[in-house]
Amino acid sequence: MLQAVEAAINSCRYPQWIQDIVEETEKNAQAVAKHEAWLRFSDGTIPQSKHHALLIGFWPLIERFPQYLALNLLKCSYGEHQGLSKARGWLIKNLRIEQRHAEMYRDWAECAGIPRKKLFSSQRPAAATAVTDWCWHVCEADGLSEGMAATNFAIEGVTGEWTQMVWESPDYKLFFAEGERKRAMKWIQTHAAYDDKHPVEALDIIHNLLGDAPEETKVQRVKQAIQKSYDLYLLGLDAGMATA
Repeated sequence: MLQAVEAAINSCRYPQWIQDIVEETEKNAQAVAKHEAWLRFSDGTIPQSKHHALLIGFWPLIERFPQYLALNLLKCSYGEHQGLSKARGWLIKNLRIEQRHAEMYRDWAECAGIPRKKLFSSQRPAAATAVTDWCWHVCEADGLSEGMAATNFAIEGVTGEWTQMVWESPDYKLFFAEGERKRAMKWIQTHAAYDDKHPVEALDIIHNLLGDAPEETKVQRVKQAIQKSYDLYLLGLDAGMATA
């Protein structure tokens, strides 16, 4: 669990229902955060074929992340509800940031030896893009709480965990020439620090939207959205590692 989330939970910042959701989905979050792929990134043993497959496979998720925020923004009418107004401001502020993150990821892939044309137009197995399609669906068709739980809490939160591990590794940096290392590692470095606050902010917004004692059906929808994001993220990792 990210330190910021753990600190917020331990400080009793959230009602019991949010604490329960975080605790009950943590095992699945750790399956993603400590996946073999990231361990092999960290120790510098990831084969090039798998390295490229993973970077290419997750590009649609990164490229579409600003669009997920935009889909959630469509649900926010200013002034209608305090929680909606806060969510609207947060989403607007972060749209441009997510676009810059997509550019950093593109640079990372390019420094890893993947031409832009290949990154943008490669055919990907369905298992690699299932999480991308799920995030689009939940942000377009489901409630704001579920959309933000699936993307800004689950996806960004667990990404913040594994990027910390990879960023702190001296071995992964050696994949890149010294002159390109800063550009190659910028996306990882940014997320290792940046995403530590996003999951907490997302939980704050979800709490503001649903309150201290929401209906059990609403609680379950949020939990299921988080769970599905972890499960499909894991599916994409497994697909990348299955590459010959």
